[in-house]
Amino acid sequence: MNSRNCLPIFLLIGACIFSSPLFAEIVKEVGPNGTLILESGKQVTLAGVEMDREGISVLRVLVQKQDVKVQLLANSALSAQESAYVYLQAKYLRFPAKLNEVPDEHEVLINEFLVRIGAAKVASAQDFSHKAKFLKVQEEARKKGEGVWSYEVS
Repeated sequence: MNSRNCLPIFLLIGACIFSSPLFAEIVKEVGPNGTLILESGKQVTLAGVEMDREGISVLRVLVQKQDVKVQLLANSALSAQESAYVYLQAKYLRFPAKLNEVPDEHEVLINEFLVRIGAAKVASAQDFSHKAKFLKVQEEARKKGEGVWSYEVS
């Protein structure tokens, strides 16, 4: 086997070792502090976001009793609460919709979505991989006066 053939195999193995696996779970309940209680009994918090009571209510409506994909952050395993990115499969139609059009599906990163609609703020004290993107989305929501930005004075 020459070195050219080894590179793709090494990259594949490296990706398997260093990436956090996604696993599917049903959200049994959303706790009063926004903690997701999964059917397996595992409890996770959303990485990179802070929510008030209204934000937690939005989270509850979005994910409670739903099948989600959970990606645990590697550095959160050391703490009592594990942090995670949570993905929800969403269906949507583009408007104007055509007669008999079938909805498309895509995964929505709930953490980012909550920031986008102003239901959460970026937890700026946390270190996480999507921080730059979340901060950009938060600034857009703030400029539009979305959610918490509609009643908070900056």
